[in-house]
Amino acid sequence: MFKKIVFHSLLLLISLSFYLTSCIDQDFDQPPSGDIPVGEVITIEQVKTMYNGQYYKIDTAMSFYGVIVGDETSGNIYKNSYIQDATGAINLRLINSGGLYVGDSVRVYLKGLILGDYSGVMQLDSVDVDRNIVKLKTGVIVEPELVTITELSGGAYNSMLIQLNDVEFSASDTSKTWSDAIGLTTQNRTLKDCNNNTVIVRTSGYANFANVSLPDGNGTFIAIASQFNSDIQLYVRDLGEINLSGERCDGGGGGSGSGSGTQEDPWDVAFGIANQNATPYQVGWVKGYIVGAVKSGITSISTNDDIDYAPPFTLATNVLIADDPEENNYQNCVIVNLPAGSPLRSDVNLMDNPDNLGKWLSVNGTLRTYFGTAGLRDSSGENSDFEFEGGGGGGTFVFLEDFESSVGTFSAFSITGDQVWGWGSFDGGCAVMSGYSQGSDFENEDWLVSPAISLEGFTGVTLSFREAINYIITIDDMKVLISNDYAGSGNPSENGTWTELTGFTRAQGNNWTFVNSGDVSLAAYENQTIYIAFKYLSTTAGSSTWEISKVEVKY
Repeated sequence: MFKKIVFHSLLLLISLSFYLTSCIDQDFDQPPSGDIPVGEVITIEQVKTMYNGQYYKIDTAMSFYGVIVGDETSGNIYKNSYIQDATGAINLRLINSGGLYVGDSVRVYLKGLILGDYSGVMQLDSVDVDRNIVKLKTGVIVEPELVTITELSGGAYNSMLIQLNDVEFSASDTSKTWSDAIGLTTQNRTLKDCNNNTVIVRTSGYANFANVSLPDGNGTFIAIASQFNSDIQLYVRDLGEINLSGERCDGGGGGSGSGSGTQEDPWDVAFGIANQNATPYQVGWVKGYIVGAVKSGITSISTNDDIDYAPPFTLATNVLIADDPEENNYQNCVIVNLPAGSPLRSDVNLMDNPDNLGKWLSVNGTLRTYFGTAGLRDSSGENSDFEFEGGGGGGTFVFLEDFESSVGTFSAFSITGDQVWGWGSFDGGCAVMSGYSQGSDFENEDWLVSPAISLEGFTGVTLSFREAINYIITIDDMKVLISNDYAGSGNPSENGTWTELTGFTRAQGNNWTFVNSGDVSLAAYENQTIYIAFKYLSTTAGSSTWEISKVEVKY
């Protein structure tokens, strides 16, 4: 139930006419985030100045804004998050585990929280994510602060995301794993620079990389800086942010992968993993076998259960490539971003082209973290930027809308009711509609209408889309319509002749799982100009939530 309230409470935060909605599990019994006061707006630096040497319960209505830079996803941090703004960073100690993720842009309501210093780290204790946090945006990238080991002393960078260059694990540690995954105990390892300055790397035995061997090379290291009494400590967020593959200070170790990064001689996947987030970023071609894709709904990978290694595939935004076509460990893979609307996505993605599993793929892009692990991003997605075995396979688009950052080229029309079509960031982006608001259901008729789509000269044209439906009343409240005489503007319920399209696979209606509709023929409309509409209805007796993440017209 919480999901439904969060979805509508964001109305109060953004505007009364536009929705930002959530597709994560929620609990309706919690108060809507819009009920969380703002009070005086201050900065993290100003929060810290309130500390008077003793634990202090804040009794004034005030808030600050920041971005989450450390979360519990990897298992290395528990009931803690780290947040920073332009003035500094602070540790959030959570009442309950979960709810905050790296990249969340949030407002923190301070009244009732306890400000204190725990062994040298400033923290806000007793944070209730449902009652103290208002999420404003997800996927915000915070670049790490480039520092040296000596600059970390004194705790000036505590709770911040930092990057160290030209560092390596001590020789005595290189034969060890990150931590004790058998005894589940936390372990310390020593990281050093070439001047023998050292810092502790502390890793929980519950971390999903606890049993992974430490790298024995020199390079870059991204982590959260912290402290325990006089010891500075680093907490790794994800192994994809660790690149220790270069030559060590003494000339030994390091080295990984092969290839020169050109189209004719691409890097292998081992090189792609070892050279993530280099300074400067490594840009070039990487080649490997397509072995899977990240599952729908996953924002940061923490286990192999987050990956689809066999059909059915549930997300079209990415594929995993590996040096071994039988690989089923994401830590030995690079995740390739497939840009929206590009041939790279339409031809390569496994959701629409499951037969691509096992084929080789060579892509030009930037080696930088994706889904919290080794990635290849920033490809244009055009044909000149990729090659793969067999080629083709996705059909040719007449029209594609991915709703990647808004309702895109579609137009929203509110015929009845105050609730309107809005946007959510889930399944790669989705248009969202619901008649539920602030604990009540309302009568609504709302249309989401495509721009004009010309089918002139095309044969074998089909329509497909992806959707999720929850709290279904009846599927008749969510119709897919087509018109060849709509004027292109104005109230669609009074303008044009609309025909319902059927034959699609529809979502079950009782969960947040996105479902492929399958292709429905538009042969009856060939050589015509058409409009596609999604018509939503609700009443005071009940309202469904409808999410549409992709609309494709192909031939």
